[in-house]
Amino acid sequence: MKKNLISILLVLAMSVGLLSGCSGSAGSTQTPAENTEQPSNQEDNAQTEAPAEAGKTIVIGAQSDLVTLDPGNMYEPYGNMVSYAAYDMLYRVQSGTMGTPEPSVATGYTLDETNTVYTFTLRDDVVFASGNKLTSKDVAWSFNRVLNMKESNAYANMKVVDHVEAPDDYTVVVTLTEPDASFLVKLTSNAYCILDSEVVKEHGGSDNGGDTAKSWLDTTSAGSGPYIIESWTPKEQLVLKKNPNYWGEQKNIDTIIMREMTSVDAQITALQNREIDIALGLNSETAKQLEGVEHVQIEKGVTALLTFLVMSRDESLSPEMSNPLVQQAVRYALDYEGILTLGGEGCTIPLNFVQSGFAGAQTRDASYRDLDKAKELMKEAGYENGFSVTLTCANNNSEGTEWTVLAQKIQQDLAEINIDVQIETLETTLVYEKMRDASMPFYIMFWTPDYYDINNQFAFMPGVGEEGTAYGNRAKWDVDSENQAMLDLASKIFVEPDEDKRAEYSKELQELFDVDNPFAFLLQHPKTYAYRTDTLESAPYNDLCKIQLCDLKAK
Repeated sequence: MKKNLISILLVLAMSVGLLSGCSGSAGSTQTPAENTEQPSNQEDNAQTEAPAEAGKTIVIGAQSDLVTLDPGNMYEPYGNMVSYAAYDMLYRVQSGTMGTPEPSVATGYTLDETNTVYTFTLRDDVVFASGNKLTSKDVAWSFNRVLNMKESNAYANMKVVDHVEAPDDYTVVVTLTEPDASFLVKLTSNAYCILDSEVVKEHGGSDNGGDTAKSWLDTTSAGSGPYIIESWTPKEQLVLKKNPNYWGEQKNIDTIIMREMTSVDAQITALQNREIDIALGLNSETAKQLEGVEHVQIEKGVTALLTFLVMSRDESLSPEMSNPLVQQAVRYALDYEGILTLGGEGCTIPLNFVQSGFAGAQTRDASYRDLDKAKELMKEAGYENGFSVTLTCANNNSEGTEWTVLAQKIQQDLAEINIDVQIETLETTLVYEKMRDASMPFYIMFWTPDYYDINNQFAFMPGVGEEGTAYGNRAKWDVDSENQAMLDLASKIFVEPDEDKRAEYSKELQELFDVDNPFAFLLQHPKTYAYRTDTLESAPYNDLCKIQLCDLKAK
């Protein structure tokens, strides 16, 4: 999606409309300091639904990266596919878009003149799977739970919230620490899922610190979405069952099974043999095996998924690889044209951390490679004769591009500047653990946004410690006088509502970032997947939550 998401926020803030989501919700957005909310048609929605058809089972083949099912702890790309099925938010991403927010539990909002106080009005017909009514106290409790879990990865998306109030059952007031041009989009992420506070408290949940509900939430769900988590066997399968108390439109699917399938070939075979209904692990090349297959539809979608290299600045892990000159040499030594071939049709090379579709995004020319420059930098760093380093990669893929294959290509490229790359392949969950512990000198990783705005990408800015950034901590890249200008620009973008100014600041920021950073951004991937047309009406894709499970309808 080429249009910057901030323009969407401005349109939402300046117009009034009724938007329909997975839940069949209706609502309006308001202009700052005004209340232009329209009467809700929620009663009609709730009472005039046609009876649901007989239920069926749908099986999805994927290699997910699920580490937890607790929305307050989720941070992995496939997490939102689960959270969107089992939970509601105030706003959610509109079906079929890359990140357009629309009302879900909220019916609308007002924004004060300081651009920091949002007052949301809620639907009064939403119930949790338990049968409990969803009210403003559940919203406030859920937000405060994440605010008091600073060790959680989801906290990074919540920390802009200063405090939350529930003045009555169907009004929520959220006060921010500073204006945030992306806040309405940010509300669509799993960090803002609304939990059944009474039920979660019975299982260790707390909104003032000391929460211990994660282990319980890894086995079930406590939301108001169309599905309930029935079971999860990590690395094997996840089972979702229809929520009998769902307040919105029920589809004709009783059970959804997400089966872990690490082999793309296995997914293709299973789809052909009717063992699965959707194959998510394809790319443009592997999908060719399904061309012309009866009852199989190949689909393409837009994603913001990045695959990149992380080169730690921690000298104790590798004094050679942690050298900024060596890291710049690596970027010059990579054969981007060859990497594009591995990624397949539709891949692009981002200049760095801002994907196509976000404010001011820049791309790198595929002919960027300059071995002479790379060798000069290695000599300047004192490593003309090279060194050895371990490159860690998970047994994983980025939209069908296997990380092990990428690792072999990187090994080959860097050998030309005398870097001896030793490849270490580990299970995905173990690589995530080591990434968060910042214990690898050199590794392959991917990233997809938690919400679709450039503000989300500031996770790649420098900063170490509790107030640091996700990848500042993971790469041990701290703030100093050399990179402070980048943080100043990021701060301007964070609060700036004007789309053109944000794009201008973004371009300047990317140019500064490219001079010195501990990453090498390799690919931005398109989405290619396939589904069976004899079992499904369609399989709508949304990059935030992948297959939009609440929109699936069986034949």
